[in-house]
Parts: sequence; structure tokens; C-alpha cells
Amino acid sequence: MRLRGKKGLLNGIKSTAIFLLFYIVISFILSGIVYAAYSLGYINSNNFQFLSDVASLIPLSLGVIAYMIYRNKIKPARIPKVLGLLIDNGIYRYIGIGVAIFVVILLLEVSISLISQITGIQINTNVQNVLQGSPVWFLIFVAVIEPINEEILFRGFLVPRIGIFASALLFGMAHYTYYSTFGVEVIAAFIFGMIAGYVFRKKGSLYPGIVAHILVNTIAVISLIAI
Repeated sequence: MRLRGKKGLLNGIKSTAIFLLFYIVISFILSGIVYAAYSLGYINSNNFQFLSDVASLIPLSLGVIAYMIYRNKIKPARIPKVLGLLIDNGIYRYIGIGVAIFVVILLLEVSISLISQITGIQINTNVQNVLQGSPVWFLIFVAVIEPINEEILFRGFLVPRIGIFASALLFGMAHYTYYSTFGVEVIAAFIFGMIAGYVFRKKGSLYPGIVAHILVNTIAVISLIAI
């Protein structure tokens, strides 16, 4: 589904607002469960913050699924096809495209590092600072589950409704909390969103974006563990 024009944009905004409602409700429920478990002593204070983060991230995909079932009247069995999550004969090609996207982002990061060394200007993405001290299970979540959640939302859900540019812009803004130097994390996320969104629209599959996203996050996690 590809919406165009003013009406399409308004429908896209309306769809996003409805999704946000589902997201808030589901996030509130999961966060409440985490808090209750913490209050009853089932989880310790070290894991409470990370489980709270998980409770705020999982609803990204759950909210999309709830929206499609409620708003679009899509049967649960058809949701993978609508989101571009069906595994077909082109899966290996999609994986290859995902690796190619990852290489582009990796070269971008290398270029930023070279510019930092040449100019002597410290450019910090702050990703390692954000993940510092996280338990191993949370790092695995960040490397694998979080990318799938974000691709379902920003590419599978938002691209058909508000377009590649707007969805990439929102994806970039979602990385603002890293407070990276010159906003490089926001810029890199925006570029990734543009590429992944374009590929999703052309191929109709989320797997290129998912593969690339997982590889990018995995490298960040490995670099943190290696320190």
C-alpha cells in the first residue's frame, strides 16, 4: 500500500496516531508488569532498568500488529506477508542486499573515524556509553530483537504510510538520545533509514533492512564487549 498526496499524508498521520495509542497502552501494561515484579522482589535493581527498556521497545512491533488487526482487519496469519516478512526463494538475495547495506554504513563509520583522526576533532557516537554496564542478555536483545522491532515499525509500517523520507527522519530522531557529537548518530540513522526504506519499497521485503540492522548493532555490541 502506497499512499500519495495530501489525503495520503493525513491518513498516514492518523494511522501513526492510532499506532501510538496502541503502543502506549501495551507499553504501560508491560512496564507495569516489570514494576510489579521488581516490587515483589522477583527481579533485582540491576535488571530493572534494562527490563523497563525492553518493555518500552517490544511494543513497537506489538503495536503495529495490534493496529493491523484492529484498523486494517488483517488476519494474524497474513501479517507477515503484509509486513514483508515471508521467507521465499529470494531470501538469500535479500540477505546479500542486507550485507551490502551494512558495508555502506560501515564505510560511513570508518570515514567518520578518519575525519576525526585527520582533523583532531573528537567525534563520539556515545553508543558505548549508553550500553555500558548492560547485562549480556540485554546486549543480545539490542543486537537481534531490537533491530527486528524497529524495522517492523519504521520500514514495514511507516514507509507505506508516511513515505521513505519521513520514516527515515523519525528513525534518525529516535537516535537523538545518544547525544552524539554533531549528531552523527542521528545522521547515520537517517541515511540508514533512507537506504533501508528504499530497498523495502523496491523489494517488498524487510529482510535486507533486518540483516543490515542486526549486523550494525552486533558490531556495536562486540566493540563494547571487546573493550
